[in-house]
Amino acid sequence: MTASSALPRTYGIKPGRMKAMLAAAGVGLPLSLVPLLTEEDAPGWVKWLVTLLVLAFVGWIARAARKLSTSADLKGIRVRGFVRDRRIAWEDIQDIRAVPNPAAGMAQGAPGVISYAYGRDGGRIQLFYVDDNHVRVEREVAALRAAWEELRGADWTEDARAAEAIGRRDAREGGLMRALGWATASVLVLTVLFVVLLLTDNVLLGPEWILIGPALVFLAVWLGGRYRSR
Repeated sequence: MTASSALPRTYGIKPGRMKAMLAAAGVGLPLSLVPLLTEEDAPGWVKWLVTLLVLAFVGWIARAARKLSTSADLKGIRVRGFVRDRRIAWEDIQDIRAVPNPAAGMAQGAPGVISYAYGRDGGRIQLFYVDDNHVRVEREVAALRAAWEELRGADWTEDARAAEAIGRRDAREGGLMRALGWATASVLVLTVLFVVLLLTDNVLLGPEWILIGPALVFLAVWLGGRYRSR
């Protein structure tokens, strides 16, 4: 049995997640209109305009979520995006990876692991729905990599410039993730320190430092990482 026998493969949003997303958007976004709709001084045309825009946005979310998909066949990988479709042939792929999602902590229900295919120019294409919310991402990435290694051709070689570009991006993103981690940890430390000083009637640390401190920590770690990488 060959790796290519597992093709074609198609990845799309799960029906349950689609319903949950539409329910959240259908409830949360209209609720956000309540302050505007109950504002007596707001012109009627403004209320109608904003309401129509919100409803249009909900409809766009539903259409976009259904449209997004990733598929793989004997020719390569195709990704249907928000605006356009992209196809990358197996011989042009430099790597296929599953990576931590940097936006995982910023949105409820966001996947923790997402995946990318990397091209000859070092650029990458996100493989929509090849993530840990929809599939066993390690298994699916392994299957795609096996198909790539079989179908890319016997004369395939790694592009040195692409590898260098991918390495630089990995270094930048690694530094960013470290800086975010340190900044997040500093929020907890500074909050505890502020409470302790408050209980002891010490005004050495004001509440504004709970916001300023993490920003300074982020900049220090991020800039320090960039300096070391150079």
